[in-house]
Amino acid sequence: MRTLRAFAFLAMLIPAGTAAEAQVQIAPPSDPMDPVTGNVQPVTTVEQRGAAVALMTRAVDQYSLHSKGTPAHILQIAFNATASTLFPGGAGQLRETWISGQNWRWDAALGNYSLLRISSSGVAYDQQTPQPIPLRLKMLANAVFAPLQFTTPRVAAMRTANVVWKGAAVTCILLSPEGSVATGAGRQWDESEFCIDSSTGLLDVYSEVPGIYAFYDYTNALKFHDRVLPGSVTIDENGENVVQAQLTSVTDTNASDTSPFTPTAQMKSQGAAVVLFAPMRMTRTVREGSGPSGGAVQPTIVHVTLDELGNVQESEVLQTSGVSAQALAFVQQMKVWPVPQTGGTPPRQREAFVRVMFMAGGN
Repeated sequence: MRTLRAFAFLAMLIPAGTAAEAQVQIAPPSDPMDPVTGNVQPVTTVEQRGAAVALMTRAVDQYSLHSKGTPAHILQIAFNATASTLFPGGAGQLRETWISGQNWRWDAALGNYSLLRISSSGVAYDQQTPQPIPLRLKMLANAVFAPLQFTTPRVAAMRTANVVWKGAAVTCILLSPEGSVATGAGRQWDESEFCIDSSTGLLDVYSEVPGIYAFYDYTNALKFHDRVLPGSVTIDENGENVVQAQLTSVTDTNASDTSPFTPTAQMKSQGAAVVLFAPMRMTRTVREGSGPSGGAVQPTIVHVTLDELGNVQESEVLQTSGVSAQALAFVQQMKVWPVPQTGGTPPRQREAFVRVMFMAGGN
């Protein structure tokens, strides 16, 4: 989705505090969805980093539909999604008509929700009264349109794992935005994961944080100019499938025909559409009891959307443990920094992965 690319990635991290940093975090639970289960090697040389960056660049070049110079196109997606906090599930469809980052169009539906969004000269308008986008639709947009868009492989701490995925040799690249090389055999809480077929250079698995995974299947791949798109994309969250999408067709469209990108007077009268931001990360520390700090820290990640005032709108826990319910309840009541409308700016909808860290004591 073009709005995901139009605004900078807010890679903000709320410090957990010195006491939390001094304690040992319990490793993410074993996840049958994660291809990385064994040895993970830190990238320590220029040559190793260069090879990993080259592989990611190859994947971007084959996949990206929104990069400069991409031919104008219409992409059709049919999908099914489970219910989220505010929106029911059901069958859905998404049709993107794209000429450039300034001019594009979305026609979408999910259950009884519908959306017509037009971007004209870089300003997006909705046919409906501006309102939040369902979390499942936002997740689909992240997975289909921008799985590699916000990575920073040249500066992030990096580890790699060579695995076999569906019978093929795959390189999984783990990036840590916190800037320190993780230790331990498996994946760590702060690592994003991108698993790329070492032979074809196609993206197989994208996971922004532990507990949520997008899987790309090329059995019925769509070939569009020099791009190769998966025939299907599935998204799992906390071990459950929440989105099943089929990319049914991608075709050329006339780049000189701007009629699909002309908002009506009624659309303009409502003001600009709600802007979608790329996922960001936050950490919150919860202290339990009044004894001294010490022992292991039990993290849990909660996936949320936020309104411009910093209120949590939708929320889902990504791990099941003895503190999952507590973490979810804590996040549902939290409030983060607001991003109010000023100077005619459009309303904003943010998405975040909140790592809640449960610590003993603190006194």
